[in-house]
Amino acid sequence: MSKNVVEGTTTKEWQDKRDRYVAKGVSNGNLHIAAKAEGAIITDIDGNRFIDFAGAIGVQNVGHRHPKVVEAVKKQLDEHIHPGFNVIMYPSYIELCEKLSELAPGNFPKKAILLNSGAEAVENAVKIARRYTGRQAVVTFARAFHGRTNLTMAMTAKVRPYKFSFGPFASETYKAPYPYYYHNLKA
Repeated sequence: MSKNVVEGTTTKEWQDKRDRYVAKGVSNGNLHIAAKAEGAIITDIDGNRFIDFAGAIGVQNVGHRHPKVVEAVKKQLDEHIHPGFNVIMYPSYIELCEKLSELAPGNFPKKAILLNSGAEAVENAVKIARRYTGRQAVVTFARAFHGRTNLTMAMTAKVRPYKFSFGPFASETYKAPYPYYYHNLKA
């Protein structure tokens, strides 16, 4: 790990391009530009190394460039690259849904759906629940985060930075307190 993180000329050039071409809505507190990542270490274009505690969402459990993931991606590239399942079906989608259905608890038939993002998954869960119950209201917990689409922002509790100045939001969303043990401790 570098003790003195230095912003090099190359980093500055990319930061300027980012400011010019990337919408501010994709906020990022770390202004370094990744060059390579392996396991839990990210190296920026100026050679500074960082431990990736955030896991970049999609690599959190296995680290960057895990050999088994790289091998699976290369194998998949020889077949096809993610056709839309709603346009044409493919076996691996069906097989993964089968596996998830088998792993899910309960002794009853189950089905699965694979989606692009957490927000899309949350919105589909709400649609399914509304259809099943016939009710429109959605109850979420205080301090919860659900996503950055209109409905998921309505469900998200934290106003800044997620919701401020973005309303109006979807109606019929209500917040309930979430049990938080540390708020009830006596000193």
